[in-house]
Amino acid sequence: MMLGSVHDDKGAAGSRFAAVLDQGEFRSELDRLCVSEWHWGAPQAVRTQPLKWHRERGTFEIAVETETGWHGVIGKVYDVDRAGVFRTMEAIWRAGFGPEAEFSIPQPFVYLPSVRVLLEEKVQGPSAKESLLNGTPHERIAAAERAGQWLARFHTAAPRLGDAVDIRGKFSRFQQWTDRIMSFGQPLADKGARLFRELEAAAPAPGTVEYCAGHGSYIPEHVFLSGRRTAVIDLDEHDIADPGRDIAWFVVSLQRLALVHLGAFHALDGPARHFLESYLSAGSGGVTAHYPFYRALECLHRARRDLCKRVPPVREWAEIMLDEGLRALFI
Repeated sequence: MMLGSVHDDKGAAGSRFAAVLDQGEFRSELDRLCVSEWHWGAPQAVRTQPLKWHRERGTFEIAVETETGWHGVIGKVYDVDRAGVFRTMEAIWRAGFGPEAEFSIPQPFVYLPSVRVLLEEKVQGPSAKESLLNGTPHERIAAAERAGQWLARFHTAAPRLGDAVDIRGKFSRFQQWTDRIMSFGQPLADKGARLFRELEAAAPAPGTVEYCAGHGSYIPEHVFLSGRRTAVIDLDEHDIADPGRDIAWFVVSLQRLALVHLGAFHALDGPARHFLESYLSAGSGGVTAHYPFYRALECLHRARRDLCKRVPPVREWAEIMLDEGLRALFI
């Protein structure tokens, strides 16, 4: 019953966010932008397509037809004020991540506080996820390498904005994840409890973290390959963090793509190696010593999602993730 309510809540959130884009207030702002800011001309038709949503935000593609043709932007609708996301994107944009740069982010157009909508550039081209799943071996390696190079550039050149992550202060949340895993019985209970104990022992000690700009959700579907330009979207979870966190998220995401879509957990190990090698060769200072910890932590996170966010729960995947988490700490 509870799992069903989770999905119902997300569906209701998606409808609520979509309704904002139909409001007269938003359409008036869109008309003004099309005419005065973007010089596209007066809108003759507007189409919105939902792309993804969470409980606190929804992402949409907005297509506008004017006398000059069809134009597209990405719109993000938030539950609460997120003007800070727009300011962060502007700062990163000015720090050398603009449209002409090899490594970039979408251009932030405007934030409309009255309706809590952020409008940004729609980046053209396939995502790294598409290339990794459907591309040739060469295309898979190239996508992984470009993702590693972008992250190295971001970690070294992007301004440090947002809150610094105190990972030790989050262990009560990780304990909740573990408790949920343990409620599914053996062998998950023992493996989850052991992984949590090992994470407690391996957590970075105060003063040992070299903080940098953090993306917050660095995964293949957020990396776009637009000609020679590599652009990364979805900076909503930006922060200041140990670089090992973003690296680990990407590597574990590759393993998840292999497991879920290719049926073999290690099917993308080659691209994962190229991702790490390209990150290192970009001169970022090396993979942090805490990378194994963050990799194991993300495995715990994914195991909990396999059990609590999927209907029905996928115990086999959860056990694979717990085993991988333990292995990551003892390589």
